[in-house]
Amino acid sequence: MQAPLLAPSQMQNLASRPLSGSRLALPCRQGPLRPSHSTTFRDIASQGTAKPSFSRRGSVAVEARGGGRLPGGNGGNMRRGSMPQALDRAIASVVYLLPFFNSLVYGRFLMYMYPAVRSAMSPIMPIIQAYNSIPFGSLVVFFGIYLGIVNNKSMSRFARFNGMQAILLDICLVLPRLVETIFTPPTAGWGLKAYVNSQSFIWIFISFWVVFGIFNCIIGVYPRIPFIADAADPQVM
Repeated sequence: MQAPLLAPSQMQNLASRPLSGSRLALPCRQGPLRPSHSTTFRDIASQGTAKPSFSRRGSVAVEARGGGRLPGGNGGNMRRGSMPQALDRAIASVVYLLPFFNSLVYGRFLMYMYPAVRSAMSPIMPIIQAYNSIPFGSLVVFFGIYLGIVNNKSMSRFARFNGMQAILLDICLVLPRLVETIFTPPTAGWGLKAYVNSQSFIWIFISFWVVFGIFNCIIGVYPRIPFIADAADPQVM
């Protein structure tokens, strides 16, 4: 569908608005090799150079589905490989609202050009308004997730990992904010078009990974975002 063109004055008004607001086969550890029960030292001596037969067995299959509580919390309360509890999945899903809410300002151009996008956001508008009404709401939620979930050893690793990943995804929004603070956004010409496209791309990028994270958390699977997941892992060991 061809996007409707904006009048230069409309694009200038928008641009001038400041930003607000498996299984794994593991070898068993074995002790010293012992002769089988059917072999005795008298038999060995009678056979001359014959050597005793040794029995070497064992491998353990470990279910590695991501969801059980691993070391670094009360890992003994949940069997390894079990499905994360409903509460853990709910917490892991909700934390992704932090980067999503903070990225909404970058979607203002898309919402203006495509009313259907704005209509799709209407069901969660009361939550967004409540979030924006809290003084320093973004900062409060940020430290709430970090101190209450990520650094809380009593929480499952599943919830802590997703909390850390949501925080790192939110930190990715700092760079474009910093750039816009230093440089004045263009108000005309190709610079304005590039600015509008970059803002829309940031919102689409964050929204994609938020939906990816929430969906996988609901079904109890670790949502590993490239690069971000590698940075989140050491924080929840």
